[in-house]
Amino acid sequence: MRPVHVLLLAETLPDAERLASAWRAAAPHADTEAREVRVPGSPGPSDGGSGHGGAPTAPGQLAGPAGPAGGGGVLLAGAAIPVGPPASVGPQDVGPAHPGPTAPGPAPSALPREEGAALAEAAARADVVVAYVTRLDGDRLHRGVVVEAAAAAAPHAVPVVVVTDRSEVSRREWSTAGLSGVHEAAEGDVARVARTWTPGWAR
Repeated sequence: MRPVHVLLLAETLPDAERLASAWRAAAPHADTEAREVRVPGSPGPSDGGSGHGGAPTAPGQLAGPAGPAGGGGVLLAGAAIPVGPPASVGPQDVGPAHPGPTAPGPAPSALPREEGAALAEAAARADVVVAYVTRLDGDRLHRGVVVEAAAAAAPHAVPVVVVTDRSEVSRREWSTAGLSGVHEAAEGDVARVARTWTPGWAR
């Protein structure tokens, strides 16, 4: 049986590597791959956020401010949600004859073509793609590493999970953006996130 392959993305490589280390501590039999994803013009690791760019600093721990009152990570999503637009929606369904909201799915990638293709290839090999941002708000939901993770994974139907210190978007917003789950993990809950998205035999 092949190992579970987890692709971990962040705005800086050290953050991605620390997240991968925390993930492996909770699921030692998982195969992890850490990558930096920087998009020109996207919010930086500390732009407008209250966190300070600290992905896991120790196994299962995230640096940054505490989460909601009461402490502990907050599980915002449980079961996976299909990634990308419904297969039945296509160009023929768009136009004046079919008014209404657009089909759910990730925003287009803003990466150069070669970088986008390399990321999509890495996502195709993964069983789950995990993106880390210090704060998930409307801006980061539509620009940056979260968008690139969803855009790379959607053609391959690979679930995309966001780990963040703080989420400011609703479940409807992030599911429409092509995400399968969002987890607040500012209080050391990376281990629980890893266990949620890693089969028992791979832990």
